[in-house]
Amino acid sequence: MPADGPVVGEQTVSGVGPRTEERVPLAVPAAARSVLIDLSCDAPSHFVAELGDAMMLGQAQLSGECDGSRTLAWPWTYGSSGMLWLSIGPEVGWTLSVTYSSEPFVQDADLVEECEAYSQVYSQVSNADDGYGFYAAFGADEWNTRVDAAARSAAALADASDTSLADGFAAMRDVLAERSPIPGGMTEVQEFWEVHRPIAETCAWNHSEIAVYAEFGG
Repeated sequence: MPADGPVVGEQTVSGVGPRTEERVPLAVPAAARSVLIDLSCDAPSHFVAELGDAMMLGQAQLSGECDGSRTLAWPWTYGSSGMLWLSIGPEVGWTLSVTYSSEPFVQDADLVEECEAYSQVYSQVSNADDGYGFYAAFGADEWNTRVDAAARSAAALADASDTSLADGFAAMRDVLAERSPIPGGMTEVQEFWEVHRPIAETCAWNHSEIAVYAEFGG
């Protein structure tokens, strides 16, 4: 998260429903190095927000429940765009309280390292499913071998973790190790996503998003 620092501008924007086609324009001052947004809603809703082209900038979409519990924050760097994409419930009224800071966004270095390591675990599982199912590159024995390897990797991450992700890594180890004996479709299992989603959200809020290193499909 950005350190507390000089405020170089503030802005309030309100609206109703998603702004995915017509984005929300932000008046970002030239001196800004980070953008912080407190999002409030008049009804419960899940949201997804993206500032500019996150993929191009190596940043992330931020998502969660619109309950005011967390401040959305993005680095503001060369190439950043002040157009905010917001997905939210169709009839939900929302308010953005935006603060522009001259202090840069500072990533948690431990989270960066652990999110990169978890990307390898997630990729192991994704490649096992793709190789067994869609690409028919190997059979059930190889699928099980690969998912067992992913479970061991998740266990090692849980044991070594110094961050809030430790419990999530341990839960992922259990989901992978205690899976159904029927091969294939690990990434279609509800329990997998229930564990994966909070890990992915934590990594995204640190702008160290989970990556998939695909083995199949070019």
